[in-house]
Amino acid sequence: MSDHPKVTILVDSAAVWRAVRSDLAEAREYGYVQTYSFEGDRAGTALSEALLAARAPDLRLLIDSYARVNHSDRWIAAPRNLFDRALRDEVRNTRRLVRTLRAAGVGVLFGRPFGFLGRNALRRDHKKLVLFDDRVAYVGGINFSEHNFEWHDLMVRIEHGQVTRFLRKDFRSSWEGRSRMDSRSFSGLGLGIHLLPGRGNREAFDGLLANIDRAEHSIHVISPYVGPPFTRHLAAAADRGVEVHVVTPLHNNLAYLQKYLLAEAARSRFHVWLYRDRMIHMKCMLIDDSTLVIGSSNFDPIGYHGFLAEVVAVFRSPAVIGAFRRQVLEPDLAASEHVGASEHTPDPWGKVIGTAAIGAATLLGRALNPPAGRGPRGR
Repeated sequence: MSDHPKVTILVDSAAVWRAVRSDLAEAREYGYVQTYSFEGDRAGTALSEALLAARAPDLRLLIDSYARVNHSDRWIAAPRNLFDRALRDEVRNTRRLVRTLRAAGVGVLFGRPFGFLGRNALRRDHKKLVLFDDRVAYVGGINFSEHNFEWHDLMVRIEHGQVTRFLRKDFRSSWEGRSRMDSRSFSGLGLGIHLLPGRGNREAFDGLLANIDRAEHSIHVISPYVGPPFTRHLAAAADRGVEVHVVTPLHNNLAYLQKYLLAEAARSRFHVWLYRDRMIHMKCMLIDDSTLVIGSSNFDPIGYHGFLAEVVAVFRSPAVIGAFRRQVLEPDLAASEHVGASEHTPDPWGKVIGTAAIGAATLLGRALNPPAGRGPRGR
């Protein structure tokens, strides 16, 4: 365990991979990686090679079963992809990497199998975790696939034994198919970590929604897929005079959700900023410059209504929040184009499609996990 706890924000895949590769090479007890996507491209191959070269006796790679059916944001079995040679080669190489890792003694597991007739297909494990030797933990949004590596994203490196042990326990529970609800505060770091298993997420998110409702002067969100109920609470905050800013990618891989967000912003008082450079995959929320939320949750209805297991870290350290503003928020706002209500012409069909998709997810989520209460009405 480190005698000097340290939190570092690592922006984009190059910085993250340099740190992860170094920590993995130094690990002497274990190295655990949990990812939503793992693909046989340059990112997946680099991780595999680093695991094969590592000296720790306990090496494990936990991949959500989503990676069995989707590569590079494409459904493998879709008719138009059946004859895509590059995609088929990538799928074959993924299988080869898994076989090679297992043959070398690295544990590889596809978690949350779909089950008979795909009855568990909607219940995914969306966490992204990297853990080493009860010493270092990473939380954030980066997956080990090339297209994800190309996106604008981050991980937070936390050098702290108690944090790593807490997350190690969760990793092993997930490995055994027993995702759990848990929370822990680490007062010395100004950090709280919340583990959300899927069922029960709604109640777990009540604390974050309450923080939004208590905001006094500002809320900044960076996410590609913001949706209800978070948009309702953000709109309510803006209505009472809080400055609410949402940074989302101009080039979104789920364009209908972007159109939904723009339509909501057009009828509300919160501001949307379109990041011009590339796809954003971060999931961050800064409330009143005093509470910073970072993790795997997109602040969307899919995670809120219990389809996804998530990990959410809440930082209240002024040093971490200051670093986030300097490294992420200020540069991303500067690289984005503001879209005000008067500047945006809503796409009616985009709004219809986005609203229908979000409505369907909400109805299904409520059916599978009936709510205990109701959030604010309106928008």
